[in-house]
Amino acid sequence: MTTTTDRWRSWGLRRWAQVRRTSVGRLLEDCALALARIELFDRAMTLAAQAFTSIVPIMLVTATLHPRDGGSLGSALAESLDLPQSVRSTLQASIPSDATVESGIGVFGVVVAIVSATSFSRALERIYLRIWQVPRPSLRSWWRWFAALIAILLAVGLIGLTRRASRGEVWSGWLPLLVQLVLWTAVWTFAPWVLVQREVRWRPLLFSGVATSVCLAGLTLAGSVYLPIVLVRGAREFGVLGLVFSYISWLFAIAFVVIGVAVIARACAQDPGPLGRWVRGRGHASVFSDPETVAEPDRRR
Repeated sequence: MTTTTDRWRSWGLRRWAQVRRTSVGRLLEDCALALARIELFDRAMTLAAQAFTSIVPIMLVTATLHPRDGGSLGSALAESLDLPQSVRSTLQASIPSDATVESGIGVFGVVVAIVSATSFSRALERIYLRIWQVPRPSLRSWWRWFAALIAILLAVGLIGLTRRASRGEVWSGWLPLLVQLVLWTAVWTFAPWVLVQREVRWRPLLFSGVATSVCLAGLTLAGSVYLPIVLVRGAREFGVLGLVFSYISWLFAIAFVVIGVAVIARACAQDPGPLGRWVRGRGHASVFSDPETVAEPDRRR
């Protein structure tokens, strides 16, 4: 006896069989298969954890060494994180005194924080190598990790500076968004380009960078409503641990967008139809800088 569920399933399979014969259907299928192969959720959680353990120590060192005009380290760190006023007291109460932190951070601590921060770049490198299926570069090009990390940190700092400088101004709504679009486009074009050792041509990476920037801008607009709510609730219920959990979940959302858009951009660039030819550029049949380069088999890295 055929149930309603079976009839709907049969209808859906027939419709999908028709759609997958079209160029749009083949592209959707390629994107879905690529997202499944990359293990998007696991990769995003790994990258978010690496971002938290890599970038937070850098922010702590920066807040410690930066002149604060009489303010405490907790207030400086809260300002750099752009926390709502209602949760700043929770963070300030959990941060040790300035003298304690400064005595524990010396030259060696700064060096260790900077070197350990490259774990984020290395995790990002492994993801891009798997997405674009290019050979792993040698360790002699270790400078790429620092280049990608510095580019991301500079973009984060400039976006935050623009947001704080434009508060209360007429352009406070659109100027930070415009700066963010430009900076994220540059960063998410440059970072994969340098991490994959310039094996991939700039035009597919620019397409990925623009798409990533637009999606991150939309995520930022959503976060301007969502993030203060979860931060206030987390700080009220769990204290500083609530702030940590909230920011890790937010970093997961950012990593999910960065990785997911890169995977979809690769599928678009490999598409044999008009979209793929436009992304690759006229006269280019391959996404690689060297036309003789062949993508490595997709395997775990």
